[in-house]
Amino acid sequence: MRLKRFFFLASGLAALSASALAPLAAFAQAKYPERPIRLVVPFAPGGVVDVVGRHWASRMKPLLGTVVVENQGGAGGTIGAAAAARAKPDGYTLLLGTTTLATNAALGLKQPYDPMKDFQPISTLADIPDFIAVNKDLPVKDYKSFVEWSAKQPQRVRYATSGLGNQPHLWAELFRARNKLNLENIAYKNAADALRDVMGGHVPIVIDVVMPAGVLATQGKLTGLVVSSEKRSPVAPNVPTVVELGMPDMVSAVFFGVVAPAGIPRPVLDRLNTLVRQIIKEPEVEKKFADLGYVTTGSTPEAYLEKLKFETARWTKVVKDNSIKIEG
Repeated sequence: MRLKRFFFLASGLAALSASALAPLAAFAQAKYPERPIRLVVPFAPGGVVDVVGRHWASRMKPLLGTVVVENQGGAGGTIGAAAAARAKPDGYTLLLGTTTLATNAALGLKQPYDPMKDFQPISTLADIPDFIAVNKDLPVKDYKSFVEWSAKQPQRVRYATSGLGNQPHLWAELFRARNKLNLENIAYKNAADALRDVMGGHVPIVIDVVMPAGVLATQGKLTGLVVSSEKRSPVAPNVPTVVELGMPDMVSAVFFGVVAPAGIPRPVLDRLNTLVRQIIKEPEVEKKFADLGYVTTGSTPEAYLEKLKFETARWTKVVKDNSIKIEG
């Protein structure tokens, strides 16, 4: 009898403790944030990823307080993402999610986390579309004449990309296969080197994101052929989109968003989602991103997760169909 009374008393105290702690947890979430938030950017300072993260962090400061950007580059974004995945899911560590959450998985790279299970998507931020351009001295003035010209070449036409296995490269292979183009990839270590060699005439074509290639085309240093967005890019307004050329299935972009470690409390998730979407729709923010070649987006957490699933499946098929292999 005494043993039964002990268990009854113990269970009652446990229930009382849980009910007492619930308001405390809710109170803590209501006061969120009470200290600086860490935004892990999984690439080095100064690049296109860093620009997105720092601009978003600066705009969030009036609403959330200090957002400290912490660059943890390396291994194609894996090092920074792993650090964020291991963090406590309390809303004080966030990750600037990039397309690599989908492409690294599609490439079969070893990762110390599961992009679909170890992260909670918060909202997409912005897209930067892909762009195809050629050396300005080539006898090519638009996409149609490019197709005709490339078909006459006795050997595969080389195209430069900013890296093997990144989103622009995978999109380029999808575009090549879809249009039956006789192209061969030459992967550079970065976009600057790829663009330099195309402008110098060493490689005829470059396929990369629209910035800075689109600006160089607008300046007449390259000939722009097509941009992978639904609407024309402000940085290359004279270049038609894949939709205009009758290829709506080729719409694509390097995309960015904010994710948190899985398990973040729903009230904190909802607050972050609301503020992210509020910030990126401000006219000043939209213009800032547009000037850099980005298109601001914004989504629900659920829509962001579906995007990650779609992109992973899309690039997995491209990798398989084109026998693309990356060590790692």
